[in-house]
Amino acid sequence: MVQQIISSKYLSSSAIAAQLPKKNKTETNTKSKTPYEKGCLLPYNLANIVPLNTDLHTQEEKKMYLELLSAIKNSSYKTSPQDGASVVNKLEELLKSGKLLSAQSNDGSTTLENLYDILTLPRCLGLDNVKIIAQTIDALNDPSVITQNFGDIPSDIKNRILNSEEIAQSVKANPKLMDVEGSGTCVAASVEFHMANKHPAEFARWISGLTSQKQEVTQKVRLEALSKNILDAITYLNIFEAKQKDFNFDYSTLSLRPDGGAYIRAQIQDKHWDKGERSIVDVLMQSTLMQLGSQESYDSLTDIRGGKFSTNPQGLVETEKTFIESIVENNEKMSIRYQKVDDNQNLVGWECSFDKIQKHITDTLDAGEDVIIGYVLTNETSGKVNNPSYVNTPDNAPNKIINGHEITIVGYKTDKEGKVTFVCNDTDDDKTQLIEYSADFLIPKIHHAAYPVSIIENDMALIEAQQMAT
Repeated sequence: MVQQIISSKYLSSSAIAAQLPKKNKTETNTKSKTPYEKGCLLPYNLANIVPLNTDLHTQEEKKMYLELLSAIKNSSYKTSPQDGASVVNKLEELLKSGKLLSAQSNDGSTTLENLYDILTLPRCLGLDNVKIIAQTIDALNDPSVITQNFGDIPSDIKNRILNSEEIAQSVKANPKLMDVEGSGTCVAASVEFHMANKHPAEFARWISGLTSQKQEVTQKVRLEALSKNILDAITYLNIFEAKQKDFNFDYSTLSLRPDGGAYIRAQIQDKHWDKGERSIVDVLMQSTLMQLGSQESYDSLTDIRGGKFSTNPQGLVETEKTFIESIVENNEKMSIRYQKVDDNQNLVGWECSFDKIQKHITDTLDAGEDVIIGYVLTNETSGKVNNPSYVNTPDNAPNKIINGHEITIVGYKTDKEGKVTFVCNDTDDDKTQLIEYSADFLIPKIHHAAYPVSIIENDMALIEAQQMAT
């Protein structure tokens, strides 16, 4: 059953990241492999049973690899503007790590094949194919470079946009709507990071499709990835207004596209990118995911969405986040809402214990998954923050939720006293590196997280009760 949450307050803000402590870059193991069968991804909880492929075996693989190397070496993109490192060396690292020859994609294509398609097949107007390849390699080599920072639109381009007949009257009446500073794409950017981190071939396949002249990626989705009840799965697809190319009672093939404004933004970033801003890849991935989650209602020019699940014009809510995770993972995800929030948006308690929340997260990480969490900040930050049974506010005064954000937990470590520290990625912290938060600090702030059903099957009664209440 579709869930609602505190949608009027749940959005991204760069101010959130500034309030959280940052630590040094942390190394973590992010390798994961998944089998492929019958042209469609299997559930990712079957990971780690396919051996790494780190050698170019066929003449076709060698040909594609050498042509990619030559194109990069003979272009102006042989050095990454992200970190000044050699893009050729990064491509070689993708081969050594097994990411380049991974076939963990929705159609069985490898990362190498998709990069080669970007090189040799026409791209949509205004996009440079080698630059797209270099940006994709950057993201696969180090997914923490992915950001949700929009960047500015030069004034001459803004004037041309405003003179276009296709631009909405609301934008023409208020051009400042295009000056997006704190974007609401944290959910989409977190899912983008997860794809680059765990599923490189699928990430490259999406980029190949979205930058192609077709401007779409097709996604073959198992109906069981949405619900074990097939009628419910069909209902979800209809409610989210997903564009279906074909359908049977096992699979639905979806057409996933960015909105038109995304290509304007992408063309701007192709020529006017500054360090710390979204790449072409970020723009198109995030727009596509925002469109999927917001029932095709997102506008990349203004970062404003409509749709039926949220009255807030920015961001995605819990229900939408869970839907796009299930589509991308091709595996049923269920969301647990950990915090109790009253009608006035005050945090008044927790649904389960600190230890259970921690176990949900660590069990998922142990299974080779990332965990994308939604956390909130309140107007009170003192209190017993390591005890979720205690409302985190002095003298039990109102603990008003003032904002929320999505980040990805990619790993954890335990000290000799058993204390857990989470290794995380934040797409809105202006850092191209991973960060650390202690479990004591982070867990009381977690509003919700989605997990594979196999991880939380013992808590289905809690989830079902939450669904019935919304």
